[in-house]
Amino acid sequence: MEKTTTNGMQTFQSTKELGEQFLARMRNTCPKCGYNPCRCAEIAAREAEYRRMEAQWAKEEEARKKAALAKRLGGLRALEDFTAEKYTNKEILKAMAGYPHGNYFLWGNAGIGKTHAAVATLRKVPNAYVFRLSEISRRFRASLEVPDEREQIRFFSSCYMLLDDLGSEKITDYLQSLLFEIIDNRWQNRQDGLIITSNVDIASLGQMVGDKVVSRIVGLCGKKNLIHLTGTDRRIG
Repeated sequence: MEKTTTNGMQTFQSTKELGEQFLARMRNTCPKCGYNPCRCAEIAAREAEYRRMEAQWAKEEEARKKAALAKRLGGLRALEDFTAEKYTNKEILKAMAGYPHGNYFLWGNAGIGKTHAAVATLRKVPNAYVFRLSEISRRFRASLEVPDEREQIRFFSSCYMLLDDLGSEKITDYLQSLLFEIIDNRWQNRQDGLIITSNVDIASLGQMVGDKVVSRIVGLCGKKNLIHLTGTDRRIG
């Protein structure tokens, strides 16, 4: 029984009356949303707004990922096309399927897709970088990102990395010394996660960067992972 007050006097509402009121409310309750009065329109609008916000969040997150990827991969031109889906030589990707476990040396003529294959493979790990030797040199000279030279050596000696187009740039004594220290550290620590691309074979590369560097590269990769790519220059068509 429910106690109510009317004109200052206490009365009691019967259980039967309460039941009838409850049933009346139930008869007018919307069978879809369960509210009286119906709130279907309000709920639908709220759900539509939430879906819109989710889509916006997903779009912003995708933009952040692309920006981060572009930064990590060195702002490579045509980066969006450097994917496994758009790479036609699936045998090369299959040969590199073990990455980031292991190291790989890809060589062959210019324009045959070495960088594409390497970047497509590199996408498998969340924190990978693309550098050329000259860029590594600039980072040391300008002390970018990591001001301590020892910390920079440690970074380049351990990160997941593509060292792109090795041998295409003039190798000074400073660059050769720097490259040897990085590669030697990776070799001594058995550090996986390095991909190197070059237009020349491993023997010819030795004449450019030094036999000690090449010896460490072979030690890191093993002969199985010295991969020769063939074909014609795609840029020329």
